[in-house]
Amino acid sequence: MQYVTELLHSGWMGDVTTLRQIQLLSQLNDEQAASLCFVSPHTYRRWRSDRQPNLMAVRLLSVLAGYVPWPGWSHWEMHDGRLYPPGYTRYGISPGDVLAVPFRLQLLGAYEQKINQLEWELAQHGDRSPEDVDTETRGPDQWRSL
Repeated sequence: MQYVTELLHSGWMGDVTTLRQIQLLSQLNDEQAASLCFVSPHTYRRWRSDRQPNLMAVRLLSVLAGYVPWPGWSHWEMHDGRLYPPGYTRYGISPGDVLAVPFRLQLLGAYEQKINQLEWELAQHGDRSPEDVDTETRGPDQWRSL
């Protein structure tokens, strides 16, 4: 994955010699790549063989191959529809994972509330000393309001 990361970064930084490798990484044929770059297939083939390609075309293909150029996302990459943090090659983040974040946070909050309620009840029954549980901030009214 390190090679791919360096290749994508080189393409984004303007290394026009990476055009063919980035095209292969993007899984595009010549016609598809030409269409994305708004040039004819003939022009695109010339770029690959004997002419210097358009810098913006190389940068565009780098993004399509997975490079993430936006501030705050340094070294993050997209592959097969998943977002990968720097250094990760497995366990990418899918769109479904992102959509599930609010629900997971809500679930964690509910679990935290239940734990706090149980701790408060234990303290009320004398099974734990009041010093172990802050009963003023963890009363049962806190749970009913949510």
